[in-house]
Amino acid sequence: MNTHDPREHIRGIHQILISDKKRIGFLFGAGSSLATGLPSVCIPAIEKMTNAIVAALEAHAGTFGTAVKEIKSETELSKAAFNIESLLSSIEAKRAVIGSGKLNGLDSDGFTKLASFVKKQVVELVSVHKLLQPGDRTKLAHARLSNWISNARRRYPAEIFTTNYDYLFEIALEGSGIPYFDGFSGSFEPFFCPEAVEDIEAYPHLVKLWKMHGSLGWTYRESDKAVIRRQVAPEDSILIYPSHLKYNTSKKQPYVGLIDRLCEFLQQDDAVLFTCGYSFGDNHINERIVTSLRRGANSHVVAMYYDEVVDKDGKTLFALADEANSVRSMATHDTGGKMSVYGRHHAVIGGKFGEWRLRDEPKMPESLLISQYFNEYAATPSDEAGERKGDEHWEGTGRFLLPDFQKLTEFLNDLSSSEGPAGAV
Repeated sequence: MNTHDPREHIRGIHQILISDKKRIGFLFGAGSSLATGLPSVCIPAIEKMTNAIVAALEAHAGTFGTAVKEIKSETELSKAAFNIESLLSSIEAKRAVIGSGKLNGLDSDGFTKLASFVKKQVVELVSVHKLLQPGDRTKLAHARLSNWISNARRRYPAEIFTTNYDYLFEIALEGSGIPYFDGFSGSFEPFFCPEAVEDIEAYPHLVKLWKMHGSLGWTYRESDKAVIRRQVAPEDSILIYPSHLKYNTSKKQPYVGLIDRLCEFLQQDDAVLFTCGYSFGDNHINERIVTSLRRGANSHVVAMYYDEVVDKDGKTLFALADEANSVRSMATHDTGGKMSVYGRHHAVIGGKFGEWRLRDEPKMPESLLISQYFNEYAATPSDEAGERKGDEHWEGTGRFLLPDFQKLTEFLNDLSSSEGPAGAV
């Protein structure tokens, strides 16, 4: 099996992050709202969120529970993933065509109430900002990310893309006094401005925050068919994908406009997109990433991919170890070597799959630096030849830590206060 030495590739990441020529972007998914650094302030991943909301639906009313079971079966028959977003997509699509008839035991009014119930549950689960106590903001992993952004002083400010609905990135950026643009313009009822999102040169000195699947506070103004942002929006009117579908057809829907922005970012020279907490579960985003990498001259994606799972028997598995894994396939076959995937136990770099392994045993000072991003397994008793610690055999294998959002932000903070690449000798 091929091997990848984490020290070599961390040095490469460091050079990317300190280069003033590079355009740095981040794509964060549900994992960044789970690994917040505060146990009391975390949002369940989409699978657990879906299970919780389905359970609430089944307990709320028999007709809702029956409808959701049927929608789940339909979704799985089409080989699509069943989750909150696919559930809402099905609800919206059926409500649009049902007329005076019935589907899944519900009429148009029933689907409206079902959508409202689901959205209220989502709002309740993601409104973790209400749990923050005085002083908690600085403890958030998101605050460490904003500290790095503040200290980096880059020619091209960072662009943050996120599929999350919560306010944690806004809280972190504003708490650090970082000006940013999120696609909305105005003060009384800020409105989504697709023209400014499309213009890659607009607001060149501001950090960008793109909420790709919508957000708390986003709602729909019927009078002019506009998406607006309110500090306190009705719980059942939150606009999360695919609710954007009813946006004024003369303008780009926020979801479409922000997907296009991601593509524009990746097609720029010297653009590097880091992902973390994103499981690559949105095929539409994945397809656009692949297409954009093919078109970009020298852009690159570095995916911090948390692929460690525990099966029903308690056995630890690593998704990248499976040749059929879709993320591994993206990096080895679809992107021409322009995508690197850093998993917990394995990586795909330069189109080559391999295991993380230190090439030689580090000395103590270097071990402390390496421990910031790599948890080396303890040496094991062995009679085989090889580098040894007493009567133990040194392997050099271990777990790569940076797919954990909390660990990644700690690493970025350490970089902002150091002069050389972590692990350099």
